[in-house]
Amino acid sequence: MLCAFLAIFMAVFAFDSVLSSSEATTRRAPIRQRAAPSIFASGNGTQRNPFVIRTAAQLSAFAASVNNGETYSDRYIRLGANIDLRNVNWTPIGFYCASGGTRSFNGSFYGAGFSIFHMGAGNDARSPASALFGALNGATIQRVCLQLVNVAGESHVGGLVGFKTGSTLRNSRVSGNVSGRYAVGGIVGSAFNGFLEGCDFSGSVTGVDGVGGLVGTMDRVTIRSARASGQVDGAVDVGGFVGGILDGMIIDSTANGVIVNGDHNVGGFVGNLVDSGRIERAAFTGQVSGNSNVGGIVGRMAAGFVVSCTMNGSVRGRAHAGGIIGEFMSGEIRRSVNSASVDGMFSIGGIAGMMSGGLMRNNLNNGAINGGEAVGGLVGNFYAEDMNFALEANNSTGQARGHFSTGHLVGAQP
Repeated sequence: MLCAFLAIFMAVFAFDSVLSSSEATTRRAPIRQRAAPSIFASGNGTQRNPFVIRTAAQLSAFAASVNNGETYSDRYIRLGANIDLRNVNWTPIGFYCASGGTRSFNGSFYGAGFSIFHMGAGNDARSPASALFGALNGATIQRVCLQLVNVAGESHVGGLVGFKTGSTLRNSRVSGNVSGRYAVGGIVGSAFNGFLEGCDFSGSVTGVDGVGGLVGTMDRVTIRSARASGQVDGAVDVGGFVGGILDGMIIDSTANGVIVNGDHNVGGFVGNLVDSGRIERAAFTGQVSGNSNVGGIVGRMAAGFVVSCTMNGSVRGRAHAGGIIGEFMSGEIRRSVNSASVDGMFSIGGIAGMMSGGLMRNNLNNGAINGGEAVGGLVGNFYAEDMNFALEANNSTGQARGHFSTGHLVGAQP
């Protein structure tokens, strides 16, 4: 639950400290200007003449060099051909170790329009992170395409990156299957600081806590112009895009034909918006199902903003299920539209299932709302202090049906 989610981010801060210590050690050690030429097909690592990787053997050798301590800071690497890893026992490029000795890639890596096929990454004995890149620090990854991946691990598991801090991913795509237990994402397992822009995942993601179609858990990360399709399954903090957000933004992104299944804190885009953040101009089409705190955009929202978002499809939850937010505790929902059907037992609403605080302005529900008790076209169960202040210029055209405490706009209220 929340404790597990926050524990993951304690590991993030530990990772940052480990990297700082590692960087200090690197400054005292002799500086390696270039990796051994035999690793690469050509190049000298500059932006104009990057190191080029053309074969699976060269990619594996590059991974081994990072795992042995080469960071490639200020160096450029690019693919020069498609690479098939079907018969390769893949070891991720870099690894994260909370107790010290982390090895990360710190340079720039360009896919250059080529693809890597059939990557199957498992946990290195030294690291919980599984992905193409086990750990990134201040790196830039662009135009990398991974097809038909099959990645499995324990924690910090992603198709492209297991654990990243201060790094940028642009215009990269992953398709296939990713599975783990904690902090599991189709593209990134755990992300701390940085950007994901123009990235795309299609396939299945399976985990337990902090499970997302793009990112498992994140803090101070901006996701922009991203896409997801496929299925996401987990237990706690499960989202079509991100499982849990401590702080960050999702902007101008779409989840199309996504099926999200979980137990607690389950959302079409985000399972659990913990502290603060912003989701703006996000569009979800698909199905969201769970037990409690189930929302078409966010499962549980403790703070932050949801602005100009749309939901189409269906939402099903036993308690606290809403077309936009399952449990709405604080923050603001503005100019968002739900056209999905919402079904459940208790606290079922067209915009929010349960509302205990925050502001709801200029939202519209067009979906059919069906439940047992506390059922409303806008809010199923309203616990905030001042309804006139909290609800402003909202409307519902969908029919709300329930057995007890049912209303056109609000079901149960103090």
